[in-house]
Amino acid sequence: MMALMLGVILGLLVGALCRWFDLPSPTPPTPVGALLVVAMTLGYVVAGQV
Repeated sequence: MMALMLGVILGLLVGALCRWFDLPSPTPPTPVGALLVVAMTLGYVVAGQV
């Protein structure tokens, strides 16, 4: 659970820094790419629980 919280905090921090310094967002530009990132994250979390 601690790793999940740290991951969320790190993701928010990276997003905020990209916005603050006007850097391009390190996320895929399409909804399909964003769903791929979500699917990989969920797979990682579920595999950690198993």
